Amino acid sequence: MMGKVQMPAPERRTFVASHADMLPSILASVRPPGPRRGAGNTRPLEPARRRSPGRAVATAFVIGAAVATPGASAETAEPAAAVPLSPGLGPLAGATAEAGPRTTPMPQLRLGGLGYPYNLAALPVEIPEGWRITPSIGIELLGTDNLFLTRTGRQADFVTSITPSLLLSADTARLRATIGYAPTGRIYADHSDQNRVDQIGNGQLLAVLVPERLFLNARGSASAQSAVGGLAPGSAQPIGRNNQVQLYSFQISPYVIHRFGSTATTQIGYSFQYSEQSGNPDSLRDQRLPFFANQDYVANRGYAVLRTGEDFGRLALQTTVDGTSFSGSGVYAGAYRFISAVEVRYAVLPSVAVLFKGGYENLRYSGLTPRHISDAVWSVGTRLTPGPESIIILRYGHHEGFDSFSLDASLALGVRTQLFASYREWLNTTIGTVQDLLSTTTLDALGNPMDSQTGAPVLYANTFFPVQSGLFRNKGGSVSLRQTWPRDTITLSLHYLDQIPISAAPGTQVFPQTSIIGSLSWAHELTQQTTAVGTVQYGHTSSSALPESDLVSVTGAVLHRFTDRLIGNLQISWVQRTSDLAANEYSQVIILAGLRQSF
Repeated sequence: MMGKVQMPAPERRTFVASHADMLPSILASVRPPGPRRGAGNTRPLEPARRRSPGRAVATAFVIGAAVATPGASAETAEPAAAVPLSPGLGPLAGATAEAGPRTTPMPQLRLGGLGYPYNLAALPVEIPEGWRITPSIGIELLGTDNLFLTRTGRQADFVTSITPSLLLSADTARLRATIGYAPTGRIYADHSDQNRVDQIGNGQLLAVLVPERLFLNARGSASAQSAVGGLAPGSAQPIGRNNQVQLYSFQISPYVIHRFGSTATTQIGYSFQYSEQSGNPDSLRDQRLPFFANQDYVANRGYAVLRTGEDFGRLALQTTVDGTSFSGSGVYAGAYRFISAVEVRYAVLPSVAVLFKGGYENLRYSGLTPRHISDAVWSVGTRLTPGPESIIILRYGHHEGFDSFSLDASLALGVRTQLFASYREWLNTTIGTVQDLLSTTTLDALGNPMDSQTGAPVLYANTFFPVQSGLFRNKGGSVSLRQTWPRDTITLSLHYLDQIPISAAPGTQVFPQTSIIGSLSWAHELTQQTTAVGTVQYGHTSSSALPESDLVSVTGAVLHRFTDRLIGNLQISWVQRTSDLAANEYSQVIILAGLRQSF
């Protein structure tokens, strides 16, 4: 009979913290990037405010597709590189993040079986100093009573998912990297035409080519989501093959840093970018033209940044020249984005700074109604740091042809509670937004993306929001509140996305849509090896082209650690959608069991 696996107290806290957030994937903030500021695809240059162990636990939640940021105890503090890696100049206003991908030591237990590749990581395999590698294989058995989400004519099926995965991390004098890859093969018992392999992965790499002078930054992601959206995140609802969109994004950027003593620092760099969305064209009911079609682009970007140093005291100035030329299909045929700007930050008090930005932008997108903007950009705002674990950045200004405000906030409300909030308006496509997210996120030790300014979780693909092949003015925001106790973690979240069509790719149509979804999750540690998680979600979608609909889901899961390297889970979900159009309504029950073995 297998003996109990005992975990030290810090690992038990990590176990509870991670499991609280596994189910409601919507909690992972889809943080929209604003206009690119300086070398947005590289890490900030200034010394980072290193997060304390308390905050590491408080911010440990990627809830999106069953991902959790590992909590770090005092005994597992983040190691420093032997030689500091120069990250490059980032946002002047923001709280600076760690240079390069996060390399917090691997936690002992992760939740799994909810659709994300790195869901059941265990102890890493130690290889040369500064390197870690964790190979694993997982199997999930899923049964559902309504595979195609229909109101009548329900068809049940049984789906087997096999996910080999490899997670590699490096933290050496010349390299910091976190790379995870986990392709998932799905085999349907009765509907073999749905069989497929989903490509899933995240990766970031920062290399020192010449110490203190020349660097290479590479980032990439692969994800899959529903074209029409409206699925309950974290409920394990199968996505039909005709409804699935595969997203790929990649960028690589060599850049040079030069310091003029304590007076100023300059960064000059180039970035090659590639983005692709592929799947079967999808149309609205009774419509001929699809709203989704395959689209890709290659982009070449050059940038130069000059920032003042310590000699200027409370005053910080930054000048940026940044240009991107696109070559691609759809709205990216002949598209470009160019911006030059000056940013000012003045510290009125140690915890209060005023912000100003002024400049000029010239951008163009193609499509059925091409959009060309040649206009001034400006913004005013403030940065507040009420405590060592809290930051608020609030701006109002004009960019991309419209006025808007933005908010990025992370607040420690006592020792057990953390609040995240963000709001932004931006002009972009689905694949352009994912590409820009690569520039504004960092990865934890398990490859889960987080916002580099606030530490909030980020999800590159969200099954509740739709994918269209057009240019939109997007309005997106999220609020999440998390409270952590020794045996319990409670998380409340709300996410919002409003898409206003600007231009459609030739041969397609676009439509406006507003989506909002909230979730409440509770994780309770039953024993040192077992945790129970419950989640309730409610979402509403409205559009002038579609009937309004409401989504309710309830999910319960039990997760158990058999050994250091073998973890399992059992999950049951109930999902119901109601709509103004009866044909759009459905209910579904999903039962899932999974095991993951690490080697």
